[in-house]
Amino acid sequence: MDFLKNVWLELNKVVWPDKNTTALYTFIVVLVSLFVAYYLGLWDYIFTNYGLKALIN
Repeated sequence: MDFLKNVWLELNKVVWPDKNTTALYTFIVVLVSLFVAYYLGLWDYIFTNYGLKALIN
């Protein structure tokens, strides 16, 4: 029980970001994730359709 009290005391010391900062960081994470997914998907498409066909033929 003492551990949980200490956890609660430490959580009260945390400076939590405001709503705008959280929304901005969420937007940045989503954009970066979409960019990485598009980038990897593009390379996967290129290697699947052109790289393997060139090696097989």
